[in-house]
Amino acid sequence: MSTSNIIDLIDLDKKVIYIDQFAISDMMKALNPNTRAHKKGRLDTFWITLFKKLDRLCKLQLIVCPESEFHTDESLLAPFFKPLERMYKLLSVGIRFYDYQTIKRLQILEYAKNWISGKEERDVVIDVNHVVDGEINDWQKAFAVSVKLPYNLDWINDLRKYRERTHQGIRSVFKRWQSEQNKTFDDWFEEEVIGIGQAILKIYEMHQKRLSATATGYLDLTVNDTIAPPEVVLVYSIQDVFIKAGIQKSDIWQKTEEFLASPLLKKIPYIKIFSMLCAALARQAAAGRKKVPGHGIVNDIRLISALLPYCNAVFIDKECRALLREKPLSDEINYGTQIFSLVNKQEFLNYLDEIEKSTPQEHFDKVDAIYGKDWRKPYTMLFGKS
Repeated sequence: MSTSNIIDLIDLDKKVIYIDQFAISDMMKALNPNTRAHKKGRLDTFWITLFKKLDRLCKLQLIVCPESEFHTDESLLAPFFKPLERMYKLLSVGIRFYDYQTIKRLQILEYAKNWISGKEERDVVIDVNHVVDGEINDWQKAFAVSVKLPYNLDWINDLRKYRERTHQGIRSVFKRWQSEQNKTFDDWFEEEVIGIGQAILKIYEMHQKRLSATATGYLDLTVNDTIAPPEVVLVYSIQDVFIKAGIQKSDIWQKTEEFLASPLLKKIPYIKIFSMLCAALARQAAAGRKKVPGHGIVNDIRLISALLPYCNAVFIDKECRALLREKPLSDEINYGTQIFSLVNKQEFLNYLDEIEKSTPQEHFDKVDAIYGKDWRKPYTMLFGKS
């Protein structure tokens, strides 16, 4: 066998950049001649420019824009699911974040190990490779194959109903926040942290009671009863950590309650970010804000809480960026992530340009040798000719 075509690969260090759903949607519309916005020419040319830079950098093996459950859920509720899916899958190059409940559980378990071993001050490593399917720094395959699973219409309707129920909950709590002028940011933050721990225990206990009721025939068994809620899986996992640490089974429940009420919860990235964002909204409400956050705010808070620590940069909506820039959030949520939105969109383009400019020529030579010189051209024909 000839070795003349063998290329020695170099190690990659791709930047992880999360692109929020609204940007995925607007880039799709800018490229897709079948959308109404495209036909009417109502879209900012920024979106085409952004797509070209992202796609080029992905092909140059310099960045990856992982997809997430938030992309899928939001796309399923939109009229252009398949084009949206095609857009975020192209930029993800096969990398997908775990769902937010899994990421939250993994973080909590690491801190549970520290807590039960008396090493609460030990730092927990934030590594994106622990929370994604796929290898971030693999060289991209020239061809991508994906399996399209059918989505049941009932499931989509349930998703829409769940989103509406969640927003009704936000409306209710926002009204309460408006009446709490006597509280401070720290009050709301502590309340949210404590509430998360209490909610986990409450859902676990309710599930156990329902299982007992179905076992005795008091209640009929349903499909939902056979699927443990994420909070139940979390409690089981925490207890498994404690058992492996030598805690007696008779003491397991007490230790679980103690851990989920401990101050250490405030250090867990997901819980910390989620609680601070909620506290920031509460402070705005108490200060006189009248407008209730939109339907997507809960998903936005969840995705930021789960994914932000693992990203080099995020491009999110203006409201969430503004919340993250408020103090103490701007000081406390310090994972080295650069935060962009439409407010500083030119800065985001400059950031992307700098990634390419700071890359040595050897890297580009390898890319050209592996994929060919035409490979790096942006795929603006993703949805056909406009």
